[in-house]
Amino acid sequence: MTPTLSYQINQILRGSIPFWMSLLLVFISVIPFRLPGFDMVTPLLLSISVFYWSLHRPYLLPPIVVFVLGVVQDTISGAPFGLTSLTMLIVYAIAASQRQVFVGKPFIQMWWGFMLVAIGLSFLTWVVMCFYSLALIPIVPVMIQSGLTILFFPLLAWIFALVQSGLMKHI
Repeated sequence: MTPTLSYQINQILRGSIPFWMSLLLVFISVIPFRLPGFDMVTPLLLSISVFYWSLHRPYLLPPIVVFVLGVVQDTISGAPFGLTSLTMLIVYAIAASQRQVFVGKPFIQMWWGFMLVAIGLSFLTWVVMCFYSLALIPIVPVMIQSGLTILFFPLLAWIFALVQSGLMKHI
């Protein structure tokens, strides 16, 4: 018996939830946090989404989708084209390759792994931007951005877990 058209559409819509949530985070991430002494600091929310979904449901957020989300992020944030795509593909590769280490383990272990990835990602982005601009860019805003990203991880991971257990349990 073949599934009905409405069932197939339902599956497609449920399967696209990680993409739509990630795209929403891309748009939210261009809203700056005003901190004293810094013009604009924004957490890397897309990296949280890519890390989480790459661990739990990598087939719903494949590398090509991660690449497209990175291009959209670069377009609306004014970052050099391809920088976010490159860094998000690195996050995807790390998370997907370490699924056995994190899935089914305590949350603190996943958060710790994300901290390491976020710090490395921020440092890599800082180095690339220094080479791109041919100048030494201050590292303090990059550290603040990394810290904000790490602090947002538990909230977003909790929201993703709720979505995964509620709307997406039959995919």
